[in-house]
Amino acid sequence: MANTFINAYADVTTTDTAVYTNNSGGKAIVLTCRVTNIDGINDATVNARILDSDNVTDAKIAYLMDVPKATSIELAGVSKLVLEDGDDLWLQASADGDLEAFLSILEIT
Repeated sequence: MANTFINAYADVTTTDTAVYTNNSGGKAIVLTCRVTNIDGINDATVNARILDSDNVTDAKIAYLMDVPKATSIELAGVSKLVLEDGDDLWLQASADGDLEAFLSILEIT
């Protein structure tokens, strides 16, 4: 079994977008999914979901979760998110230009 640490960055927009897809052929553990509001004036909200490899089944991780101006929130929390091969992590913001995301991921193959 090989363990590979990777990261991903994304500008979170009003378009629901896959910010990470597990194409490792194994499992992926999302160690952190930090969303930062880079707008110093306006609060924003974020939606997050895991889409199963069947492209039908999804699970909401966050729905209209507040991200106050100039702060960060952690979506992986104290537990971690496990993605099977082909699963995606999707993010969507209430406003364009307000939110950025950083993910740390351990892929196990």
